[in-house]
Order: sequence, then C-alpha cells, then structure tokens
Amino acid sequence: KVDGLAVALVYENGRFIQGATRGDGHQGENITDNLRTIRAIPVRLLGEKVPRRLEVRGEVYMPRRGFERLNKELTDRGGKLFMNPRNAAAGSVRQKDPRQTEGRPLSIWVYSLGWAEGRSPATHWETLQWLEEMGFRINPQVIRCQDLDAVKKYFQQWTEKRHELDYEIDGLVVKVDDLTLQERLGIVGREPRWAIAYK
Repeated sequence: KVDGLAVALVYENGRFIQGATRGDGHQGENITDNLRTIRAIPVRLLGEKVPRRLEVRGEVYMPRRGFERLNKELTDRGGKLFMNPRNAAAGSVRQKDPRQTEGRPLSIWVYSLGWAEGRSPATHWETLQWLEEMGFRINPQVIRCQDLDAVKKYFQQWTEKRHELDYEIDGLVVKVDDLTLQERLGIVGREPRWAIAYK
C-alpha cells in the first residue's frame, strides 16, 4: 500500500489523454498537464494489443531519497518543508504550474485497470502482467498468494522489511484475483468488497 496520491490515467489509441486524482471515487481533480511531466508515466503505450480506450489506476509517490533532496533544496532556499513523502507527492502533483511538478522527483506504481474497451484478462494477476507489457510500472513486490496463510506470511515479511524500500508504505493490499468475483462482490462507496488493506 504505497503512501502517495491515487490517480486515474486515461488512454485513447495508445496515447495518454487525461489524468485525475481519485477524488470521491466518481469525480476527481484534472491534473493531466502535471502528470505529463512525470517520466515514469508512459505518454504512448507499447504493443499491438492496446485497447482503443482504457483507464488505469496507480499511486504517484516520491521516493525517500528524492524527498530528502527536495527538503534540502527547500531549506537552502528558505522555503517551507514537506512533512513526509506523501504530502510532498500530493502537493507536487497539484501545483498550478506544471513546470513546478516537472522539477519534483516523482514516480508511479500502477496497481489496477479501471476499465478498457474490448476484451481484457480474467484475473487481476494477468491484468498486471498485461499492463506491464504496455509500458506501465508494476511494483515488483506484488505476488500471487494461494491461501490466507501465504498472505499472512507475506504481510509479516514486509512488516519487518518495509524500511528497506525507497518509498513509504502504510501496509499491504490483498485483493481477490478473479475479476468475475470482484464484480460480484462489488463496491460500497469508494471501498471495494474484494480488497482489504492490512496496516
């Protein structure tokens, strides 16, 4: 569960056309121009099986080293410091001038497909592989667990190792892999019944 700012990215004919914050789950803040400055977000998708239109969801974050460097620069200029990498990422993406965003050390992990025209994979795991083939950054720590014991073991592992990462996390997200089951379970407000955050 990367500690950053949740965003939705829309692509049409393989090109990035719009980006927004998650907002209330239905309507977010248009931050397209700022997101275009983040090099980790592909402006054009790869491969021949790219849907005509699709939306992907991810978390824009600031690596710890980038956060430390940014706060040092702000200190040297007598500016106001950010409290943590999450606030730094959110504040950077919401700048009125995209040139300000461009100068910030931001990256992204894409964690799901919002929707796509045409056929898409049947499981979340396969979807992540498909998104990676199109050029999206998928967190290398994502794994597929076969049972609850494996989930608990993985959670314990990262409880002990979380400080080794170059980005902040505030837990792990466990998701039902079968997308048909996800649809049947549904969403209440902004919270899916098919996913749970372990903090």
